[in-house]
Amino acid sequence: MLDFSAANLRRLAITWVGNKNRNEGISVPKQTLIPTDAYAEELLTGAFLRPFEKNEEFFYFFHEEDVSNHPVFQSCHTIFQSPESIHEEAGKLTQLLYLHSELPKIIGGEFFVALFENLMLQDEPVSAIALVKIQSKDPFLRTERSPESFTLNVTEGITLQKLEVAALIFNLDETEGYRVCAVDSVSKKDEHSFWKDGFLRLRPIEDNYFNTRHYISLSSEFITQKMPYKFGLDRTDQIDLLNRTALYFKENEEFELEDYSNTLFPEPEQQEAFNDFREEYTKAYSIPLESKFDISGQAFKKEFKVLKSVIKLDKNFHIYVHGRRDLIERGFDEEKGKKYYKVWFDDEE
Repeated sequence: MLDFSAANLRRLAITWVGNKNRNEGISVPKQTLIPTDAYAEELLTGAFLRPFEKNEEFFYFFHEEDVSNHPVFQSCHTIFQSPESIHEEAGKLTQLLYLHSELPKIIGGEFFVALFENLMLQDEPVSAIALVKIQSKDPFLRTERSPESFTLNVTEGITLQKLEVAALIFNLDETEGYRVCAVDSVSKKDEHSFWKDGFLRLRPIEDNYFNTRHYISLSSEFITQKMPYKFGLDRTDQIDLLNRTALYFKENEEFELEDYSNTLFPEPEQQEAFNDFREEYTKAYSIPLESKFDISGQAFKKEFKVLKSVIKLDKNFHIYVHGRRDLIERGFDEEKGKKYYKVWFDDEE
């Protein structure tokens, strides 16, 4: 948990990054450092740090040879060691970001590099560097008053309510590649992110969040892809297992592989198949998975959608099933030549 109630903004540099594919270039003025008054500092501190306040997903910078060769890591290391170097390092980071700003949906905008002090991360005091790229601006109405009349003008400005592209690099775990959290709402899920994968080049930290997320993912794949083929599960049985999987992660504080396997897959053949699939999953994604860890509630909330219990029938009906496998029945009507579902219930809303 991040606490920034006592945080202060020590340095702030601003540049501009365009779309490389449209040859928009960059703008790095001679003076990138921006002085801020108390009110502006309060607004920026809240805007830049609040998106990470409840974050549990962390990354490290990654480089194939050694993380010390990672250009963003190098700039952050320099700023942490010598805060006055933020002007020069902001220029380097701007040039690097421009190289990865080629997709049509990337819009030119301001690039902020901010150094904060006195943050508390998991009750540990730490400094951090915020990297923020502005993707879009909102229109604002500005009125000007004179003795004769009012004048109404429309201008564009940066909204501080929600950051689309940002990262927060903590001065922790330097030898591993610093602890980093990042957001990118521009790139779609499961596609290459110009921010996380291109510019920042991050690898996830193998912690509780990591393990929770991957066990939910592999369980969903096993139930919906492997079990129907191997054990002949129909859609209602799959949904029952998905619901029970969600219930396990929701109601338990700790994950233990043997207990999980016994709870979800009581038959020995299913347990063996699940363990085999787990091994295939770890090899396919080249990731290690722990057999015992504390379940991350935030990871469960974020990944819960992969456990959706919905039966889609042609283009006519969707049946949402939240439990009670015994109250839904699947069959085939010989007279109409169509499949059907029968459900039992007490009240209709």
